[in-house]
Amino acid sequence: MTEMNGARTIRLGTRKSKLAMAQTMMVAEAMKQAEPGLNVEIVQVVTTGDKILDRSLTEFGGKGVFISEFEEGIAEGRFDAAVHSAKDMPMELMDGLEVAAVLPRESAEDVFVTVRGREITNHPMVVGTGSLRRQLQIMERKSAVCKLIRGNIDTRLQKLYDGQYDAIILAAAGLKRLGLTKDERFDFEILPAEEFTPAGGQAIIAIEAKKDSEFADLFAVISHGPSALSLKAERYVLELLGAGCNEAIGVYSYTKEDKFVMKLFKQTRDEMIRREVIGAEHDYKDLAKALVQGLV
Repeated sequence: MTEMNGARTIRLGTRKSKLAMAQTMMVAEAMKQAEPGLNVEIVQVVTTGDKILDRSLTEFGGKGVFISEFEEGIAEGRFDAAVHSAKDMPMELMDGLEVAAVLPRESAEDVFVTVRGREITNHPMVVGTGSLRRQLQIMERKSAVCKLIRGNIDTRLQKLYDGQYDAIILAAAGLKRLGLTKDERFDFEILPAEEFTPAGGQAIIAIEAKKDSEFADLFAVISHGPSALSLKAERYVLELLGAGCNEAIGVYSYTKEDKFVMKLFKQTRDEMIRREVIGAEHDYKDLAKALVQGLV
């Protein structure tokens, strides 16, 4: 931290993509509203995951390829906190670091995107996704084969428009945050999260920082309680399952009519399992254990 004109300055690490920057600006705005006069500096980082675009994440390190450079930066004092898409965070964070705050969750659904007015002549259709979770769930619903797609959202949409795919699957949150749902070149079919289970933490923006950060007071003010609870609950399910990004697992939680709902999608050797448990918010750990019973 540095001081400018008596005001604190916080440095936020982020990836360079449009979505990462948009999310980081959302965090910066929330911080400035919570602490008028706060100075926010943005530090852009190119991660290993951003450099390797011709292979799936499972082939060269999993979720950590988007996170490790940020954790090193926080530990070394190059910035005070990092802004992440929570679904990209590995289960184990670097010692001394934590999820210090989260913003309110955006729509957690996935979206099936096609080119408006273009007839799909391939049978089965070719769907772009690098997620085994998405592959299995879309093939339950449509006659489809899945093909790897990497790159930022704009790149993926352009590949779809250029005809490399008949359809692609993207997170609704990213499309909304970039204002792309108004792009008239495409049709967007919402895949309801209650049926097409999203990834744990999907649509949640997380701020990672040192456990003893001098900005702990600020993080406490901006953190959204219900979203933080969902993230804790979903990550706990993934922890119980020992889940990595090479497994087809979806987990989604939310509060409805004063009840906490947790849903699980998981591929096993013999079948694809869907489960739901409902209870009290403060019992989320017991609910998570019930959700995975017999699977660990």
